[in-house]
Amino acid sequence: MRSGTLAQAHRHRQGTEESSLVKRTCRVILRVSVGLVLAATALVVVAALRLMDGPIDLDFLKPRIARLIDAPGNDIHPDFDRISFEWSGISRPIRLAFTGLRFTNGQGQVIATAPEAALTFEPRSVVQGMLLPTSITIIRPVIEADVAREGGAFQRIFTSREGGAQGEAISILVDQLLAEPNYQSLIGQLDSVLIERADVTIRDLKTGLSWNAPDASAKLRRDTAGVSITANARFAGHGDPVDLSLAGVYTRDRSRISLEARVSGFKPWIFADLSPDLAILRGVDLALSGRLQIEGTGTGEVKTVVVDITGANGSVTLPGILPVAHRVRSMDARFSIDNVEHTSRIERVDFDFGAARVVVTGAGHRVSDTRHFAGRAEIRRIPADKLADYWPLEFAEGGRRWAIANVTAGTVDVAAEFAASAPVDRIADIKVDRMAAFLDYGGLTVRYMPHMPEMLDVSGKARYENGSLHFDIARGGAVNLKVTDGTIDLTGLDKPAPQMAAIRLPITGSAQDVMRFLARPRLGLPKETLYDYRRLGGQVAVDVSLGFPLIDALTVAEIDVAADAQLTAFSLKDVLGDVDLTEATARVKYGSSELSVVGQGKLDGNGIDVTWREMFAAKAPFRRRYDVKGTVPAGLVEKAGFPSIEPYVVGPIGTTLHYQVATNGTGEVGGRFDMKAAKLSVVPLAWSKEAGTDALATMTLKLAAGGKITTADFDARGGGLQTKGQVRFGTDGSVQQINVPQIKLGQTDVAVDWRRHPGGVDIAVKGQSLELQRVRDMLHARNEVAAREPKGAASVSRTSTKAQIQLQNVVVKRGSLGYLNGRLELIGDRVASADLTMGGGKGSTFRVTPAAQGRTLFFYVADFGQLLSEAGWIDGLVGGYLHIEGKFNDTWADPPLEGTLKMGPFRLQRVTARRDIGTLNSAIDGLNSAGNALQQFDSLSANLVKTGDLIQVRNGRTSGQSIGLTTQGVIDLGNDTARLNGIVVPAFALNNMLSNVPLLGPLLTGGKDGGMFAVSYQLHGPFDDLKTDVNMMSAMAPGALRDLFSPPASTGGAPAAPPPAGSSDGQRAP
Repeated sequence: MRSGTLAQAHRHRQGTEESSLVKRTCRVILRVSVGLVLAATALVVVAALRLMDGPIDLDFLKPRIARLIDAPGNDIHPDFDRISFEWSGISRPIRLAFTGLRFTNGQGQVIATAPEAALTFEPRSVVQGMLLPTSITIIRPVIEADVAREGGAFQRIFTSREGGAQGEAISILVDQLLAEPNYQSLIGQLDSVLIERADVTIRDLKTGLSWNAPDASAKLRRDTAGVSITANARFAGHGDPVDLSLAGVYTRDRSRISLEARVSGFKPWIFADLSPDLAILRGVDLALSGRLQIEGTGTGEVKTVVVDITGANGSVTLPGILPVAHRVRSMDARFSIDNVEHTSRIERVDFDFGAARVVVTGAGHRVSDTRHFAGRAEIRRIPADKLADYWPLEFAEGGRRWAIANVTAGTVDVAAEFAASAPVDRIADIKVDRMAAFLDYGGLTVRYMPHMPEMLDVSGKARYENGSLHFDIARGGAVNLKVTDGTIDLTGLDKPAPQMAAIRLPITGSAQDVMRFLARPRLGLPKETLYDYRRLGGQVAVDVSLGFPLIDALTVAEIDVAADAQLTAFSLKDVLGDVDLTEATARVKYGSSELSVVGQGKLDGNGIDVTWREMFAAKAPFRRRYDVKGTVPAGLVEKAGFPSIEPYVVGPIGTTLHYQVATNGTGEVGGRFDMKAAKLSVVPLAWSKEAGTDALATMTLKLAAGGKITTADFDARGGGLQTKGQVRFGTDGSVQQINVPQIKLGQTDVAVDWRRHPGGVDIAVKGQSLELQRVRDMLHARNEVAAREPKGAASVSRTSTKAQIQLQNVVVKRGSLGYLNGRLELIGDRVASADLTMGGGKGSTFRVTPAAQGRTLFFYVADFGQLLSEAGWIDGLVGGYLHIEGKFNDTWADPPLEGTLKMGPFRLQRVTARRDIGTLNSAIDGLNSAGNALQQFDSLSANLVKTGDLIQVRNGRTSGQSIGLTTQGVIDLGNDTARLNGIVVPAFALNNMLSNVPLLGPLLTGGKDGGMFAVSYQLHGPFDDLKTDVNMMSAMAPGALRDLFSPPASTGGAPAAPPPAGSSDGQRAP
C-alpha cells in the first residue's frame, strides 16, 4: 500500500518538472519570434518608406532580372534599357517598371518592343517572399492593324510591322498568358496584361484609309477558356470620331478568336471612299451605333461577322436615284457574313422616314469565283402624294411619270425582290439577275385616262418584274360605279418610251350609270354599240379593258378598248319597234374591234335567247349579226316594226332567227319557224292549219343597204302545204318577182314564176296539177286588196296580168279538165286575150281576141258530154261538140258578152249516180213522158248574154225524132246554180231533153218551138243537184195560154239582146 503511494508521488513530481521546461522553451521562442518580426517589420517599413519616396533603380540587377523574366521553352529573350522598383502607396501594388523593353530572337534580332512596361506584385506576396507577378502593364504602345479585304468582305486583321513592331510585344505577352503557369520565370504566374494610353491605328489596305485612337486601353486576362480581351478606344481620322469598345476571347488552344465590338457615333458615308461601289453611302448622313461580333481563327483569319446597327436623327440623300433628301427618324439593322460557308445574310435593315418605312432583308452565297445575293426591300406607308420622292429616278421611267401624274391620295407599300451576282474580285462588275417589285396600296385616287373620271378608294396589290408592272385592284369606285378585282399592266418599263398600259376594270352598277360611263368620247366606243341610257334598266357588271401608250398627249385612236359585261335584270325600251326587252341576263364582250352579247331575256314578256355580234374592223367578215331563239306570238311581229303576219298566223311561233349585216351595209335575215302551236290560214289558197298540226318554215331575206328587203327565200311545209321559192322586192318594198319551183297543196302541184313590170305582172305556171278553185280564190283576194288600197301594188298588178300556162291537169271540185296549155292576159278581172288548149272533152280550145270596141270569144269542146263527166259536173250527156262564139262590148263599165251557142249531135243516157255529181236521170224520166228521151239529138242552139257572173239564155232549141224542146233562163256562175224553163213538144222530144241538162240546158233551149199540146217544164237548183218539174196541165192548154202554167225564168238579169250576127246553126268550129 505504501509502496504504491510513493510511486505515485514520484511520478507526480517528475511530470511537474517536465511541464516547467516546456513553458520556458515557449517563452524563449516567442521572444525570438517577436524580435524577428519587429526587425522584419522595421525593415519593411523602412523599405516601404523608401519606395514611397520614389522608384528605386535596379539597373545593377538587370542580368539577374532579365534571366528571371525569360520564359523557358522558346528562343525569345527579353531585354530592357532601364529597370526600377516602384510603390506609390500602401493600397497600391508594387511595380517592377521597365523602360525600352525589347524582345529578340535566337539570331539577336529585335522582334518586338514596348516603350514602357511594368510587372505588378501584390504587397502581401512580397511580404510572403513570393516575387512572382500576376499582371503586366504596357504603357503608350504604338499598335497598327491592317485590314485585308477580298471582293469587299473582311478576310484578315493582322499587326502591321510598320509601327515599330510594338503590337508584337502584346502578342508575345498573349502567348505567355496562353502558356501553362510556371515558377521558373519571373512572369510564369502572369494572368493579366493591361495596356494603357495605347496609340492604335487601323488601316484599310485596299484604299489606304486609316483611323487612329491615340488613347486606347485594353486588358487581357487569363481564364479557363483562354485569354479574355476587353478594350476601349475613340477613333478619328475619316469622318466624325467613333467610340469603340471591344470584348473577346482567345482560346487556350490558339484555334479561335471571338470578339464583340460595340461602336457608336460612326456614319455610313465614311465607307463611301472604301470602294466606288459604296459611293452611294456618301449621301447617308446618319449617326449609328452598333455591335460587331467576329469569330476568327487563331491566325487572324475572319470566319464569321455579325453586325447589329441602330441609329436615329439623320438624313439620306441619293443624287441620281431619289429626287429629294429624306429625314431619317430611326434605323435598325442586322447582317452577318460567313467566310467559311461563303454566305452572307441581311436579317433586317429598317429605316423609319416618318412618312414611310424601308425594310431590307436578303442572303448571299459564293459559287466558285462568283458571289450571288438575293434580297427583299420593303417601303411601307408611302403617301401617294409623296410617291415621286421615293420612286427611283431611273427605275421604270414611263411608269413613274404615269403614276406621279395620275395617282393621288392614299398610301402605298412597296416591296422589291432582287437577285444580283458579281465576280469575287470585281464587285464593280455586279449585274442584276432578277428584279421584282410588289406594291400593296389602299385608299388611292387614280385617273386611269385623261378626261375620264377618277377612281376613288382604290386598294390592291401590284408586282414589277422583267420590265412589267402588274396591278391587282381589289376595289375602287367612280361615278356611282364599283370596281373589284381589276388589273393594270404597264409593260416595256425597262425599254425606251413609250411604255404601254393595259387596264382591266370589272365595273358593277346600274345599267344607266354604266352606259353613261361607256358613252364618254375618250373611250372611243362606236356609237352603234351604245344606247340612250334613259331606255335602260337593271344592273350591269362590265369588264372593261383598255390599252394605250404611257404618253401625255393620248388620243382615242391610240386606245385599245375591250369590255366584258354581265347584265342582270336588264331592260331596254323599244329594242325592236315598240317591243321592250325586260328581265334580261346577258354577257356583253367588246374587244379587238368586236362586240358580242349572249344572254336571255323577255320580248314583250316572251322568253328568248339572244346572241348579238358587232365587228368594227375595216376588213371584218360582217358588221353586225343577231341570233334570236325563242317562242313569240305572231302579233309580236307587227309590234316589232315588221309587216303583220296576222291573220295568216295566229298563236305562238317557235323562232330561230339570225340577222347579219355586211360591211357594205347589205344584210341577211334567216329564220326557222316552228308553227305547230299556231293556227295558220291562207284564204287565197283555201288552206288552213289548226294548232297542234306540224308546220315548219325556213326563210332567208337579203337586205340592201338601209335595211330594205331585196329577196326572200322560203321553204315551208305543214298541214298539207309544201312549198319553196324566192321573192324579189323593189326599192319601194313591193314584190317584184315570186319564183316558186314547187307548190304542193291538196291536189295542186305546180311551179310558179310571177314577175311584176311597170304595166302589170307576168306569170308562168307549170306543173302536174292545179286546182281551179284556188286560182279563183287568189284572184278574188287580190281584188279585195286592190279595192282597199287603190294605189297599192295589188291595184297595179290588176292592170295587166300575162300568164303562160303549162299544166298536165286542171282539177275542179269533183273532177278534172285535163291538161291546160297556152297564154292568158288579164286586165283587172277582164280577160284581154287568151289562147288556151285543154285536154278535157277530147280537146278544147279557148280564145279571146281583141277587136274594135271589144273582144271576141271563141270556145270549142270536141266532146262536151265527156268534159261534163270528167269535170264531175254532170253525168248522162253522151257526145256532142260545143261551140260558143261571142263578143265583149268593152264600152260598158262591166262589159257584157253576147254570143251564140251551138252543140253537135248528142244523146242522153241513164247512169248510176256518183257521189256529189249530178245526173240527167230525172230529166230523162220527165222527157220519157213525151217521147223517147234516149234518142239522138241532132243539134242545139241558143243565144247567150253574160253579165258578171250571170248568163242569160234565150231562144234555146233542139230537136230529135220524137221530142222537140225549147229553153230560156239564167245560169249563176257565182253561186253554181241554174234556173231554166221551156216547153217539151212530143214532136220535138230531143229539145225537151236538152233543156234539162245542167249548165248546158239553159244555153241550148230557145223556147220558141212549142206546140199546141206541148208540156212546160222547169230545171232548177245547184249544178250537182238539178231538179226537173213538168206541168202536165200545160199540155191541155192551147199555145196562147201555156205561159199561164209556166213559171218565169228569172226575176232579173241582163236585158235581152239580139243574137249576134253571122252565127249559123250546126256549124262546127274548126
